[in-house]
Amino acid sequence: MISLATKALFERACPVCGSNSHIHFADEQIDKDKISEYTYASRKQPEFMCLHLVRCTDCDLVYAPTPPSSEELLTAYSEAAFDSSIEALAAAHSYAKALDPYLGSCAGRNAAVDVGAGSGPLLPWLCEKGFRTVIGIEPSRAAIDAAPLPIRSMLREGMFSKALLEDATPSLICSFMTLEHLSDPGEFVKSAYNLLEPNGMLAIVVHNWRSPINRLLGLRSPIIDVEHLQLFSQHSIRTLFNKVGFVSIDLKQISNTYQLRYWLRLTPLPICLKSRIIDAFEYIGLSDWQVSLCVGNMLVVGIKPVVEKK
Repeated sequence: MISLATKALFERACPVCGSNSHIHFADEQIDKDKISEYTYASRKQPEFMCLHLVRCTDCDLVYAPTPPSSEELLTAYSEAAFDSSIEALAAAHSYAKALDPYLGSCAGRNAAVDVGAGSGPLLPWLCEKGFRTVIGIEPSRAAIDAAPLPIRSMLREGMFSKALLEDATPSLICSFMTLEHLSDPGEFVKSAYNLLEPNGMLAIVVHNWRSPINRLLGLRSPIIDVEHLQLFSQHSIRTLFNKVGFVSIDLKQISNTYQLRYWLRLTPLPICLKSRIIDAFEYIGLSDWQVSLCVGNMLVVGIKPVVEKK
């Protein structure tokens, strides 16, 4: 497990625009007693811990100026537990529904790559959409082991890199709720741009820290998490796509559909009270009720131009 006390020797500049102009956003809040194998797992019970966070006054990105190293992050994610197959499948359905209208603008059907694929619930849908090769990239061994055998063969273990895709020409690269976790989101978007074929598409879902629900909850929002090295707003994510060279950039708020049980887990109520409420809904048979909510997540889509900008 990662040492959350580890600090970079120097503060990083804003990982989107490179500015060193920032203001305070949140103090570091880490309780070592809460750290477990699930701290770097997906869709866990919120711990409401965070690194020291600042807000860039130029592009509006909220980010940790002294995050753990890339090597520590790789170790943390590769060793993380996985117990969210049901929620992962529900999330994949929401992302597929949001992305589907854009696929007509994706010129080719060569390779589709899902970065941060987890146990691979989105991969069968990408196969159905006619992509000749479908690849999921996932650093967590536990998540890969949880994948059904037919899907497991499409998963590649590790962090996103050119080396993992040497045999592929991506027409589509997508990454859902992953960009917040990367030590260099700008390098990720740039690498995706370089790997895509002309007219290829990058599709990303991120949290919007400026959405009404997240502003209302403040530091008790589930997006305030020690895993999140940066949090985006509409302005900061659009700035990143523009900077790299994507065109036809579109951004829209999306909804997610989960069981009521999972939504209740995300609330900032005390754990003992949440457990009693969930037990009550279990008793009356409503905990499996599917509920769609817009909680500040946004889909961003960009196209790599045929003739690149100079």
